[in-house]
Amino acid sequence: MVAPYIVSAQTGGKSVYQLLNLPPTARSASLGGWMPSIRDNDPALVYHNPALANRMMDDQLSMNFSSYIAGIKYGYLAYSHDLGKWGTPVIGMQYINYGSFIEADEYGDILGNFTAAEYSLNLSYSYALDSLISIGATVRPIYSVLERYTSWGIASDFGIHYRSANNQFAFTLVARNLGTQLTTYATPNREKLAFEILSGINYKLKHAPLRLHLTARNLQQFNLRPATEALADGASPIQRSGHNATLALDHLVAGVEFIPGDLLAIRIGYNFLRRTELRMVDYGGATGFSFGAGVNLGKFIIDYALANYHVSGLTHSISLRANLAPRGNKVPSPAIH
Repeated sequence: MVAPYIVSAQTGGKSVYQLLNLPPTARSASLGGWMPSIRDNDPALVYHNPALANRMMDDQLSMNFSSYIAGIKYGYLAYSHDLGKWGTPVIGMQYINYGSFIEADEYGDILGNFTAAEYSLNLSYSYALDSLISIGATVRPIYSVLERYTSWGIASDFGIHYRSANNQFAFTLVARNLGTQLTTYATPNREKLAFEILSGINYKLKHAPLRLHLTARNLQQFNLRPATEALADGASPIQRSGHNATLALDHLVAGVEFIPGDLLAIRIGYNFLRRTELRMVDYGGATGFSFGAGVNLGKFIIDYALANYHVSGLTHSISLRANLAPRGNKVPSPAIH
């Protein structure tokens, strides 16, 4: 009997500065970690797509904090000020703290403790070509310190975004993490950044309070599995078709927002690749699913997300959006939509 698959562990370890792929807000975390096509007043969303910056983000502040797996903490702070016909810039600061570790020598003697962290400064700008199409770019210096080893890097994103006149449909295309390590940790060899091309759509149902999100990631590479995880010789056409369908699904992140009004939003997301890589062999549980909600308090909007990365690993995220614009200059916004 010929086994149809050769199984291996999840992908990973192929690029440096993994903080670049973390969800910047609780809202995006609740929708599978990615929502690059929604256009509203949250400046933190620009982190995954610079073309999303727009006049609704004028004087908006977004503060985000996440409790990640194994005690890791990360956060993101973003602010935008619209320049009218000159476009919309957004500035953001991101960090991840991996915590404290025990330092020991090769003999097992304890020498003390050390820490590890990474930081990035995000400078984004978007320009509206017309009322429906905008383009944007981000420049992102990165600093990483792992015990005594440090590294500097630079990354950039480029995006284009289209939305329908009634704001029911939107489409986007983004090239993320183009760049390089400027200085390496300990060897002269530069590591690659997590470059990817992604596309996303969202659609607001006309007669129901639902907005649907679908993102396709890593479009530059069809097979995201390790080289060892491939069909064995002798696989049938049905097995090959099923395998190719699975590889296609690995790219997708799906989410649904239930928005009955301007006060509350309830969200659920599903990350296909996360479930494929991190579920246990005999039990998947809720791995790959994420949940969240948002509450509009007027000048403030609070979002919360619970994401299930593994049966033993939940992440919690909370975000606070604040409208800093003077009351007379308030820009109309779609609240939590």
